[in-house]
Amino acid sequence: MKNNKSAISIPEDFDNIDVTTWALPEGAIARLGRGCVPDIAFSPDHRYLAVGTWVGLWLYDLETLNPVVLWETERGMIGCVTFSPNGKWIAISNSDHILKVLDLQNGGCITQLETNDYISGLTFSSDNQYLAAAYARSAVVEVWDAETCKPVAQYYSDIEQASFHRSISISPDMELIASTCRSETYHNADEIVVWEVGSEQQIASLSEHISWVSTLCFSPCRRYLASGGEDGTVYVWDVETWQKVQSYADYGDLYRIIPSYTPDGILRAVIVEHDDTEPTTITVHDLESGEQLYSDKVWGNTVQFSDADDWGNTVVFSNGSQLAYECRHEFINVWTPDHPYRRQFTHSPISFPASTHSPYAFPTFAVFSDDGKTLAVKHHHEGVVLWDIASKRSRPAVKVESAGKNQFLYKTDIGKLYVASIKDDTVTLWEADGNGIPLIEGTGRKYWSAFPALSPTGTLFAYADEDGNIKVWDVQSGGKLFELIHPLREFDEIYEEDEFFEEDEFFEEDEFFEEDEDYVEDEEDRDTIKTLKFSYDTRLLASESTYGDVKLWDIGNGEEIGAFQSDTVPSIIGFSPCGQYLVCNGNEILFWNIAHCKLHKAGLNQEPYKFIEFSPDGQYLACSGGETFVYDLKQSEIHIRLSLPQECEHMHAAAFSACGKYLAAGAWWEEGMKKMPICLWEVETGKHLTTFWGHPTDVQALAISPDNKLLASASYDGTILLWDLTPYL
Repeated sequence: MKNNKSAISIPEDFDNIDVTTWALPEGAIARLGRGCVPDIAFSPDHRYLAVGTWVGLWLYDLETLNPVVLWETERGMIGCVTFSPNGKWIAISNSDHILKVLDLQNGGCITQLETNDYISGLTFSSDNQYLAAAYARSAVVEVWDAETCKPVAQYYSDIEQASFHRSISISPDMELIASTCRSETYHNADEIVVWEVGSEQQIASLSEHISWVSTLCFSPCRRYLASGGEDGTVYVWDVETWQKVQSYADYGDLYRIIPSYTPDGILRAVIVEHDDTEPTTITVHDLESGEQLYSDKVWGNTVQFSDADDWGNTVVFSNGSQLAYECRHEFINVWTPDHPYRRQFTHSPISFPASTHSPYAFPTFAVFSDDGKTLAVKHHHEGVVLWDIASKRSRPAVKVESAGKNQFLYKTDIGKLYVASIKDDTVTLWEADGNGIPLIEGTGRKYWSAFPALSPTGTLFAYADEDGNIKVWDVQSGGKLFELIHPLREFDEIYEEDEFFEEDEFFEEDEFFEEDEDYVEDEEDRDTIKTLKFSYDTRLLASESTYGDVKLWDIGNGEEIGAFQSDTVPSIIGFSPCGQYLVCNGNEILFWNIAHCKLHKAGLNQEPYKFIEFSPDGQYLACSGGETFVYDLKQSEIHIRLSLPQECEHMHAAAFSACGKYLAAGAWWEEGMKKMPICLWEVETGKHLTTFWGHPTDVQALAISPDNKLLASASYDGTILLWDLTPYL
């Protein structure tokens, strides 16, 4: 079918166009990064690459690799993207279950509807008339009229459980539709389900794969269906008999294999080989001949993880000849036969985890340099990133490419920035933006142990191994000073305490243990050191085990000077800047008076607090739980309660200004919210100064520049917004 060419205006002088200012919310002056990338699609006329992000829909010109438009920013949160075969439309779905069909010439909405579930797979029929979707949480495929979004058909599987990542494909003659469901044969595997379009009846269930199936594609002749996934095997099925006619395997330890037919029927596949300690290899193969057509090595996200989903970079392969994939969550690489070598363009999303969505996700951190010229950000997948405020360009804080990508950011009391990285069981301390020579290299640290700790003075560094041994190092000499032993509890002892598992939403027995019969043998079952914190004067170190045991150590002699347990299972927030208290957060705020080794409860019994932030002078504590308030540590009472926007129940990230006079706090997404509020108050009076609305999802970290002119907000959407504070401060 002949493709119609779209009429999108392509910027001619791109070097003078500031993409960081496109579609900004009111009050923002720049957007750093272009958003997390759930999906990518090539236009059928080979002119555009559509990148669906949580900020909106970007279109890139494939010839210049420059962005040409940014659409759908009023909500963003795009999950799926697909072009119609005639190139006139582009369909998108988002996390609010909204499905839209857009006119590719101007981005206007042709039609839209609200679906019953989150869409994980989306495709047009070959005649452009129909749009089909596979849902993430129900084993249903639904078909609509592409121009009106009126329902046409629903296809139900004999298997009730859906797989969250569901592929979908319609045969070229539009007689068959295929998708996936959770396998009833293999644990954590998919089955392929095929329906007859006309009768809406399931006609086949294919259960050969022993893992997640990422891709389904019909051959142009309609005689075959190819499937590929995490198990490293491509199967080819005869659509008349549904017998397996070919299999391609033996590709090693894979993250994913993605088959795709060329228009003339040649079956090719992208093979993604993921290694915990080496770059990920991406290759394109002709499966029949075995010829390798393309190869590249890229570093993925954190090399600390080994599970397949944790590589985290989006990869798409279409028509057996168009490949696009993320590289280090900073670039998108493109390969096509007319450009046989890799081409690369900057996309720069900054990805942050939602730290309450998983019991093991770590918090984010953003901080300005003392001169205000650089913003340092803890990047979830690619370590620590330094943004130059003037040029709005980023660079890695650690320039050693093979350094561990599980990184942690520290700023000392004299304004110096450091980064700790973890690779395998090795912990390395670096000077941020330094010469690439490690300051400290230690071994024995496992992922489930506490995050490494650097003293506020920058003189001491500590991390814990899986057995509760805390290793303390001298930063200047690079030598280990001593080890502290924090005894851990055995899993059987912990599990006997039924009340712990009943109270903690992440450890409900049904969903936490029954998913995998081998789970109890995993190292995350063990008690571990989950938190390490130095006092501001570096004299003390606090360590906390996963199940509520907190110990205080004298760094001068390496001896334990106190310990306590709490029935609320505390989480260490840190030492107060004045040095009098160790503050913990459980179902209430706890103050441990260090001099008297006495535990004091603030009497603020609420749900666990979403954030607790110290003011620079140590007088105040900003808190948000059932309400948001500033607590006066000297007076041991609430200083002032803060008003929030009507749409918002509580805040989840906060930052004081360096002068301590102002407080900013940002919200996480709650049902019904389209944009997240970021509020700014005067601390002394509680006066509300302004509220910014910009991010479509969780605000994860905030930082105010030293001169109080800029507010940086880092979001789960994969961007940082810079806000102008000069009208308010």
